[in-house]
Amino acid sequence: MLKVARKVYSRTTRKPFILRTNDMRGDEFCSLFSNLFGNRYVQNPPLPGHITIAGVYGRDEGVSFRRMQFRGEFTVALPIPADEITFVIPTAGKIIINHTSELLGAPQVGLAVDKADIRSMRFIDDHAQHGFSISRTLITERLSTLLGKPILHKLCFEPVVDLQVATFQGIRALVELATGTEFDRLLNAGSLMSSRLRDMLIDAVLESWPHNFSEALLRPSPHIAPRHVKLAIEYLREHPAQHVSGTELAQLANVSQRALQEGFQRFVGTSIVAYQRQVRLEQAYATLTQAISPSVTEVALQLGFSNVGRFCLYFQKAYGIRPAEVRKGLRIRQPI
Repeated sequence: MLKVARKVYSRTTRKPFILRTNDMRGDEFCSLFSNLFGNRYVQNPPLPGHITIAGVYGRDEGVSFRRMQFRGEFTVALPIPADEITFVIPTAGKIIINHTSELLGAPQVGLAVDKADIRSMRFIDDHAQHGFSISRTLITERLSTLLGKPILHKLCFEPVVDLQVATFQGIRALVELATGTEFDRLLNAGSLMSSRLRDMLIDAVLESWPHNFSEALLRPSPHIAPRHVKLAIEYLREHPAQHVSGTELAQLANVSQRALQEGFQRFVGTSIVAYQRQVRLEQAYATLTQAISPSVTEVALQLGFSNVGRFCLYFQKAYGIRPAEVRKGLRIRQPI
């Protein structure tokens, strides 16, 4: 039995849909999936006839979610990589993901993997899972909002986690809600609840699944930082190209340099110099993405980087792409 629920949005927006299937043959499921995804999977060989797939798969505005059962053992290769992070919460059997290394997921072992790095996945022992994938852009933007500062280092989640930890039960409950029949009605009705559920899932992952910004999220927010730290942050963001030393910034904030440095470490999680560099790189990216922008050298010099080569190194480390490529239009990839 098959059920597809769709709500059509503008052509520039991914069409949300929910696919429900009960014991569909593997080759039939792959054919349907190819059609839904614009033949992205058409190059994959069809699954053997004895493989059956059952469950729910849905996608809505940069987040996909699934509650699936795979009967039989088989391997699938992923097509063109997507810039998403996929999370797997196994409930039965095993899944082996061929990543930069081989990762094994089982009922008490969850996985978080960059889709761009997945080469293949093998399903063993009638594997079943709760899972979801989130656009890297979407989850990074939310992290930036929570921290109150630009994110200039790649967000990396712990690839293997112990699902017996209580916090992961909340994530699993949200996936069950997103894959329940009630969500079909919300999607079809255009209810705001669907977007709120998506946001809840993103927040739950950032809060519960360990990553390289977990410690920063536990620090006091810059929004409740003392006045002298807020004044310094505002000044740096309003004058990204201006050369200002820590001493000068402390004088502007009317505190000692040591007090200002300690305030940045506690409430911003970085040094004054590093934060100023973050602001400049953020401004550089925004400038380079404009339809008509200055050259890379001009942007670097305008923002106070006297060494253009060093600016390029900082930029590539922060964004994973060279500034010249951004200027040419090779933006950070968006998920399909």
